[in-house]
Amino acid sequence: MSTSYPFLRAWMEKTRQDHPLRDLITEAAGNSAPGSFASVTVTAFEDIIEALEKAQPLRMDSVRGDFRRARAFDDLLSVRAELVAGAKLARAGVPFDFGQRNGAPEPDLVLREMDLGIEVKARRLDGLRDLSNDLEDALAEVDAKVLVHVVPDSQPLIIKANVRAKVVEETVQRVRGGDLGVVVTEVDQPWAARPRLLLRIGIHQAGDLPRGSRVVVTNCFWGSEPGPHLLDTEDEVRAILENEQKVRQAESMPTILLIDAARTGAAYIRSSAVWAQRLATLLPDTTPFVGAAVMIPTLDNPDASISLGMRATLSAKDRRAVHELAGRLGLTGI
Repeated sequence: MSTSYPFLRAWMEKTRQDHPLRDLITEAAGNSAPGSFASVTVTAFEDIIEALEKAQPLRMDSVRGDFRRARAFDDLLSVRAELVAGAKLARAGVPFDFGQRNGAPEPDLVLREMDLGIEVKARRLDGLRDLSNDLEDALAEVDAKVLVHVVPDSQPLIIKANVRAKVVEETVQRVRGGDLGVVVTEVDQPWAARPRLLLRIGIHQAGDLPRGSRVVVTNCFWGSEPGPHLLDTEDEVRAILENEQKVRQAESMPTILLIDAARTGAAYIRSSAVWAQRLATLLPDTTPFVGAAVMIPTLDNPDASISLGMRATLSAKDRRAVHELAGRLGLTGI
């Protein structure tokens, strides 16, 4: 491996050859253009890890181990959420340590001087991406020059595996039979703000397709703010706030729940200011969390803006701590 990216290279020691960053590092350290996906992704990881290494929080070995054990890119992005939050604290000069693990009821990040913790949760929910991936895999086994166009009438966080399998099977049968045109499939989702999802599946003749891609999903956003898709995202925030393990961690010390929602449906289309307003309404007086926050990190940026909603019923001490942290980090909403 090149001598470029010294901090990231040190973290890559003892990782398997199939670690999801290895090929990107090789590409970025080679002749990759400065603005290429490989270069910006690897550079951002280098900046994040450099900030952490310079801060030297306690128990960094635990999160480094999670980084090294990542097998898929989704695994890596879950670890990255905690790294981004820690690096943000480090750059702001906020002393912190990574929380104790192995059953200890302690949040992921413990601020040494503020009697405050941050529990980080990365939520990957994208029903359309899951369906697109399943269709791509199935169509790779079919010798037919077609393009499959998926147009949903709402943005589903989840399309259950058995439903995806049925849609994929029906679509492949149509491709094999040369059944071109559009078919509308109805999907029940009683847990969602919009309990019925309509999928328009179009099959169209196509020539050679770039990189073998055969599936196009047209993402549209329906309705005014907050819209069904964002209401579903808010329900996910509520579910995490009520999770027994997270609650135990919040009861151990005043804790902010920080959710990485970059891969949670269409959460990224909501502005930081609106997220902060909505988060404040999601916090019941009975929750042990002092606040809830959302960040939408991107792979090309080692930092991320954070929107924070604070619980209305806080002690003066907790309120001061939250305000101090928000001021030092430049959080939206306080």
